[in-house]
Amino acid sequence: MILHGGTVVLPDRSPVAAVAVRDGRVAAVGTLEEVRAADPGGREVDLEGRLVTPAFVDAHVHAVQNGLVAAGLDLHDVTSVEDLLARLRVYVDRDPGRGIVLGQGWDDRSWPDPRPPSRAELDEAGRGHAVYLARVDVHSAVVSTALLNALPGVEGLVGYRPDGLLTQDAHHVCRGRLDQLTTDAARRTAAEVTLREAAALGVAEVHELGGPHLGPLADLTRVVDAGRALGVRVVGYWGESAGAEAFARMTEVGARGLAGDLCVDGAIGSRTAALVDDYTDGPGRGAQYLDLDAVVDHLRACTERGVSGGFHCIGDAGVATAVEGLRRVERELGADRVRAARHRLEHVEMVAAADLPVLARLGVTASVQPGFDAAWGGPDELYAQRVGDRARTMNPFASMLRSGVPVAFGTDTPVTAVAGWQMVRDAVDHRRPDERIGVAEAFACATVAGHRAAGDEAGTLAPGSPAHLAVWEVEPELLDPRTGLPRLDPGDALPRCAATLADGTVVHADGLPALRG
Repeated sequence: MILHGGTVVLPDRSPVAAVAVRDGRVAAVGTLEEVRAADPGGREVDLEGRLVTPAFVDAHVHAVQNGLVAAGLDLHDVTSVEDLLARLRVYVDRDPGRGIVLGQGWDDRSWPDPRPPSRAELDEAGRGHAVYLARVDVHSAVVSTALLNALPGVEGLVGYRPDGLLTQDAHHVCRGRLDQLTTDAARRTAAEVTLREAAALGVAEVHELGGPHLGPLADLTRVVDAGRALGVRVVGYWGESAGAEAFARMTEVGARGLAGDLCVDGAIGSRTAALVDDYTDGPGRGAQYLDLDAVVDHLRACTERGVSGGFHCIGDAGVATAVEGLRRVERELGADRVRAARHRLEHVEMVAAADLPVLARLGVTASVQPGFDAAWGGPDELYAQRVGDRARTMNPFASMLRSGVPVAFGTDTPVTAVAGWQMVRDAVDHRRPDERIGVAEAFACATVAGHRAAGDEAGTLAPGSPAHLAVWEVEPELLDPRTGLPRLDPGDALPRCAATLADGTVVHADGLPALRG
């Protein structure tokens, strides 16, 4: 088909008037006459003034977990322990026969009594059900007695507390085994819900970051199956330390590598991100789950095999360990082999300026989440509370790009919501003015950079490239005539997705029925 009668955005080129799609790829771009001549006979669809862009890539999702949260108990706006417990009672009483109660999003920092609910309180409010309620960052949770009884072996692990708060190993083991209390059908439905939500926001590709501490290997298959059914492209990674069995599992599910949520450390909010110095608002320096030797062993094995390796790393000590591991493998195997493997680091929130050239030289993708800065950056927010003045150096998106680091945007959903344009706006409106980037730069991080992280060259709308594109309703006066992209000034409405195509297949259409013709 030929889309015309609107504005078609081409990265690094001036906008054009039409684009042709054939056999899942972009056949031609240019004026309507040029496109007709290059691809005669295509069914023509009038855009009626709409905008066409490359579709978004969400480079870090947990689709099953996000879908389960969507069907569970949303706690993001809870205002106190009492409010949380009241909502839990109502939720359980609506369906007393339900099995496990899953919830996520509580943040006790601003509560009048700033503490998580206790195990005894969950037992009472949950009416004896198995209850798992994750903190907003999903690196700690409170659980009920029935939940612990259903998943024996959590007690006694590092991070276990008798009052029901789980962090570190105890939380990883508990979260990784929750599939035992849910059905295959529920997890498949959850994956589908997330991918439909993504497609409705102009996202044509997601990177699913699996790992044993998140759920079973089968979850990766479930997400891939849901993507295949809907037409959304799914790129999978399996976050397990390299070894013969891990590589076998990677191959079994068609994952691109042993990368993603293999955790060097935890999260700032749960005080488990590994820091060089103590937390400002509490004792300790967090948790480091992998030491330098383990990091080096993993990166070496992945590099030798030529597949992506990588880690979740947030705190300055955790990120420094990952970068030093890259340096050592570079010395052993050479920069060319490291670059060819397309390694990636997730989050990279507290990275030293001196380490950015290392990531750039080795082509390591910084898979970052602009929504984290929007939610927790700023002088009075979580990061400043937890790490004080060190927060002023966090999430340095502009510095990364100036250093030549490949930067891809994602959401880490369900930590922050699945997003398209919101990722771009959050980067443009970074809490630190010196780390703000322009709309075109941010858009590239949310599109073509995600494809490059996965080893393909989609996202450009160049003839021959996969036809991942989105159609938007946006006021013409909001478009930059040089790029065709919306300006995204404060107060501007975000574009509304009218349609999304992945590999030329319409995976979402709302307001442009002619596309489905």
